[in-house]
Amino acid sequence: MNSALEEWVGLYGLVEWAAVGVVAVLLLTAWRPRALQNDLAARETRLRPWTDACTRRPACAVLLVGLLAICLRAAVLPWLGAPAPSIHDEQSLLLQAQTYVAGRLANPTHPFWQHFESFHINQVPAYASVYFPGRGLPLALGLWLAHEPWLGVWLSMALMCMAVVWMLQAWVSARLALLGGLIAVLRFGVFSYWVNSYWGGAFTALGALLVLGALPRILRAQTWQSRLALGVVTGLGALILMTTRPFEGFLICLPVALALLLAWTRQTWAVVLPLLVPSLLLTALGAAMLLNYNLATTGQARMTPYELNRASYASAPAFLTSPPLVSAQRGPAYFRDFYAEEAKPYARRSSVRGLAASVAGKLYHTWNFYLGPLLTLPFVVGLWRVRRDLFLVGSLLFFAAGYALETWNFPHYTAPLLPFLWIVLMRGFAGLRQAGQRGLLATRALPLALAAMLLLPLGTVMTGQPRMQSNTHNRACCAIEDSNLREQLQAQLKALPGQDLVLVKDGPNNPLHFELVYNEADIDRAPIVWARRLSPPQDAALQRYFSDRQQWAFEWRPDLPLGYQMERLAAAGASRDEHSPAIPPRP
Repeated sequence: MNSALEEWVGLYGLVEWAAVGVVAVLLLTAWRPRALQNDLAARETRLRPWTDACTRRPACAVLLVGLLAICLRAAVLPWLGAPAPSIHDEQSLLLQAQTYVAGRLANPTHPFWQHFESFHINQVPAYASVYFPGRGLPLALGLWLAHEPWLGVWLSMALMCMAVVWMLQAWVSARLALLGGLIAVLRFGVFSYWVNSYWGGAFTALGALLVLGALPRILRAQTWQSRLALGVVTGLGALILMTTRPFEGFLICLPVALALLLAWTRQTWAVVLPLLVPSLLLTALGAAMLLNYNLATTGQARMTPYELNRASYASAPAFLTSPPLVSAQRGPAYFRDFYAEEAKPYARRSSVRGLAASVAGKLYHTWNFYLGPLLTLPFVVGLWRVRRDLFLVGSLLFFAAGYALETWNFPHYTAPLLPFLWIVLMRGFAGLRQAGQRGLLATRALPLALAAMLLLPLGTVMTGQPRMQSNTHNRACCAIEDSNLREQLQAQLKALPGQDLVLVKDGPNNPLHFELVYNEADIDRAPIVWARRLSPPQDAALQRYFSDRQQWAFEWRPDLPLGYQMERLAAAGASRDEHSPAIPPRP
């Protein structure tokens, strides 16, 4: 495959262009829909007994979608196994999960911590991830269950898809709720980065789905037992949002709280208390978790590890409305290049044109990830149908206004928006079914087209051609992650006897968005320790500290065929041991 086509596939997304082509075909077919309509109607008739059986039992529909999410991703495991962590955020979240499994919220600072500084982790006053405490919980669950952090990601995706059905059952018909869950599985459950990376997204969306799914049920609840259960569900959803994405979680929890407040003004305390008490207790638990995590990681209950990290290394704040950040700029010199690149979106705030571009980019990427060309028509119809729904429209606008203030733009930031988008989407499908023959054709053809679109990335992972761009974060398809250099080197080192220390030389050739120096929660007991070379005396002291390990020197070398150099070092000093072989080249 030539480089030009690879660039086209990587930059523009072959799957998205194929989706545009499918939509064009459907629009052309809609002018003379009878033959296709009859075929799809026949297929729907054959499936109706199965769907009717599930829609009559809400729990059956929820379980069916969860099972489908597990089975579809399991079907591609032979070709697309557990993803290899590569992005800085993933390594930081893995550190958080390992720390939890070890029974700690943070790790003690290593005596040679300057050698282990890296992106999105803190070394002082504690060695810990910078992220909020709930982000690593799914990974910790996977480590605890099977020593595989990705298992937790997979389970959180299945739970999210199940929660989509449960949430929609309170807002639309049972049949449309099942359809919404199936679309979520096809859209996010197989090839999106929400399931094929460690960044998260599904777990945060799960919290929002619990909150939005409980709201209509609360307003209809008749017994104190049901109110108590729904209060627990609401509080659990709020707790997940508080500990994963607190700002974006606030943007959806506030409209829900206002809606409940308006409803409760007409209710007695006997009705309100079974709902209010568990919700407030779980929300208070979330606040206590945040404060305790802050205290363990920064030494100050009111300072988050994220704030501490930005003050230590970064160039830009998290919000466009915040003043420019003046940090200590610790770490190697090339850290400044990374944080300067990271700060480019913040620089847009200096002009109206830049701010408009920022807002437009957020709207585009949100549309592209959640909806794309195939789901645009029903979503637009849904927006028209809910235009007078003050709660839905007001919540969408409120979230959009709040999100516009953020510096960066990733779909896992907007994960709390998923239930609102899916309610509007399913209202659109309901509207299309009532819009005559062509609308009915769309409701039948679009889900099938969405399922058929999986064949393209499936063929890619099975054959390797064309090569899909990995780490695709602003499109639902496709995050297809190959084993990266760090994983390959670790596998080769683990195949050798003994433990290892790898000293990495920093320089102008370091990749901007790929880092080797990340370590496990317990650095001294890790089979492989990755460290930065600093000065000869500092390096010699570190080598004496790890004198019982095989020691290696790594340097990025674009002038060499592999792009790097990996040499064996003598244990006591920094000179090369000429009798020790270099590590075998990567496959």
